Amino acid sequence: MLMLLFAGNASAASMFDAGDTVIIDDIVEDDVYLAGGTLIVSGTVLGDVVATGGTVQIDGNISGDLIVASGDVTITGSIGDDIRVACGNFELSGNVGDDLLVTAGTVSTTGESTVGGDATIRSGDADLAGNFGGLLDASAGDLMFSGNVEGDAILDANDLTIGPDSSIKGDLEYSSSNELSIPAGIVGEEIKSERIAQSGDDFDGDGVLKVISFIGKIAYYLFLFGLGVILILVFPEKTEEIVKDIQEETFKNIAVGLLLLIGVIIGSAILMITIIGIPIALLLLLLLLIVLMFAKVYTAMWLGEITFRKAGFEYNQWTVLAAGLFLLLVLTELPFVGGLISLLATLVAMGSMYFALKY
Repeated sequence: MLMLLFAGNASAASMFDAGDTVIIDDIVEDDVYLAGGTLIVSGTVLGDVVATGGTVQIDGNISGDLIVASGDVTITGSIGDDIRVACGNFELSGNVGDDLLVTAGTVSTTGESTVGGDATIRSGDADLAGNFGGLLDASAGDLMFSGNVEGDAILDANDLTIGPDSSIKGDLEYSSSNELSIPAGIVGEEIKSERIAQSGDDFDGDGVLKVISFIGKIAYYLFLFGLGVILILVFPEKTEEIVKDIQEETFKNIAVGLLLLIGVIIGSAILMITIIGIPIALLLLLLLLIVLMFAKVYTAMWLGEITFRKAGFEYNQWTVLAAGLFLLLVLTELPFVGGLISLLATLVAMGSMYFALKY
């Protein structure tokens, strides 16, 4: 997979960097992959940037895409193409050449920000200003909109406010639990509103789906617990080594896990293109799925061990596994940040598994 990923001449090789603090302040003529506690791009990247860490700050220029999974993301520079972000807090005061896709706890775009293409935003709280060149599709608990949209706008919020200086040149489609007063002249085309009415006599299909989903989560927990039992019984020493390494080399493991994930996906795609390599590609994807399951178990054991240790309780491998899996599944169900937690939990264990098998 590494041979396929890095195949080509030296000028086409991507840049990889990891550490507690990583700063890119030069001109990089390739794609950049970063992992660490604090990641800062203040230079120029003539390619894409993929980053995962605690804090990501983009003050420079990126000619391609920006893909981030992080705690906090701040962008004051310029992104030439798309932005795809999953984070806790997202702030944009720079420029986006094409589309913006954000899933975050809080989202803020200032009046100086510009998005050239479509913007899709999912958050708990959102304060949206600036200029949006295409469709704006935003959903939040509390949503304040005071920007300008060249296309249509779809706004969905429990508490929605549209500022008097806003402008939407296309249609406005909104849903909100509160009465909304839209000043005249703000919307150029049609306004469509929706308020969902509750009826006690209607069939509660949503409730049935919730019950089914809950049963599925229990089954998933039991499956992972059984897998953990097998790993502890069959590979006791390696299991202990992997769990210990997760805590000692966290950021390094995340970086390596990300590289492994990208390598397998790219390698499988290349093999599928060759047609005759499709069986091998499918086998690789199956192995990747198995590794992802293993990774969640190991991260859960690490999380359970940390919890018991901090609380001062006595523990063994079985209680660590049971409690850790419960905590991990709860954390991954959190709105907006659950997906990010699940990704980081998988990557950190994948990196630790790599080093345990290597040495």
